[in-house]
Amino acid sequence: MKNLKLKFHSFAEEMLFYPKWYHWPLIILLLPFSLIYMTIIHFKFPRKYEDLGIPVVSVGNIIIGGSGKTPFSIALANEFKNYKPAVILRGYGRKSRGLEVVSEWGDIKTDVDTSGDEAMEIALKTDALVIVSEDRKEGILKAKEMGAGFVILDDGFDKPFKKLNIVIDYKIKNPFCIPAGGYRFPRLALRYADMVLEEGRDFKREVKCPEGEILITAISKPERLLQYCKIPYVFFPDHYEFKQNDIKKFENKTVVTTMKDYVKLKKFNLDLRVIELNITIKEEILKQIEQYLIKLHKKG
Repeated sequence: MKNLKLKFHSFAEEMLFYPKWYHWPLIILLLPFSLIYMTIIHFKFPRKYEDLGIPVVSVGNIIIGGSGKTPFSIALANEFKNYKPAVILRGYGRKSRGLEVVSEWGDIKTDVDTSGDEAMEIALKTDALVIVSEDRKEGILKAKEMGAGFVILDDGFDKPFKKLNIVIDYKIKNPFCIPAGGYRFPRLALRYADMVLEEGRDFKREVKCPEGEILITAISKPERLLQYCKIPYVFFPDHYEFKQNDIKKFENKTVVTTMKDYVKLKKFNLDLRVIELNITIKEEILKQIEQYLIKLHKKG
C-alpha cells in the first residue's frame, strides 16, 4: 500500500510540473475543475489590505510545492537581523494547532512535531523570532507584541495585509492551475506582486552535497537535488512524516539529506550528512527591501 501511494504521488507530481504524453488525457479531463478553481480564487483574492502597524515582507510563489521560499526567507532574516525580524509561517505538517512560538531570537521553544519541518529549519538557521499560526494576522500581531522590527511572512501573496509583496517565480512546463496543473494562481496574478524574482537573475543558490551512500529526502520536486548529489536516492512525498520502518534499512549507511529532512530524521540516530544550501541575494534587491523597511520605520 505504501509503495502504491509513493508511485501515485510521483505520477501526480510529474503531471503537475513536468507532464509527459501519458499525463495529458487526465490533464484535459481535469481542466473544467481548474476553471472552477480559478473563478473561486479570482473572487477570493483581496481588494483591500489592512495595515497591521509593522512592516511586512511577504515571500510567496504562484505554484504548489517548493520554489525556494524557505532558503530565501532564511537569507532575508540573516541579512536584516539588525531590524529584529520575525518569520511567520502556517507550520504545514505540524501536529499542533493554533499559534506557537517556535524560536525566540535563537532560543528554540518547541520540537519539530509542534513547529513543522520548515519552521524548525528557519529556527535553526537564524536568530529570528519564529512563529507558526494558521491565522497569519494573529501571528503578525504576536510578533509585533514581542518586539519584532518587521515580519517575513511565508506564503503571503494573497493575504489581505499591507506588505512588500515578493513572489519567487518558478516556471513549470504545465501551464494550468490545480488540479490540472501545478499553478496555485494563474501567471496573470503576478501583476499583484511588488517584486517578481527569479533564481539566477535576482538571487543565486549555492549547494554543497557531502559524501554519503544514500540520499533520502521528502521535499517537493526532489529531482533537482540530483544535479548536486550523484548517489543512490530514495524520495518521499513533500513534508512526509518518516516512520521507523521507512529508514530501518538505512541504519548502517551514511545518509545524505536536506536540513528540512534532518530536523525529522535526527530522532532515528542515523549517520546523517546535511546538504549545505545558501542563497545570495543580489545587492540591488536587498537595497529595495531595505528602502521599504527604512521608509516604514521612519513613518512609524
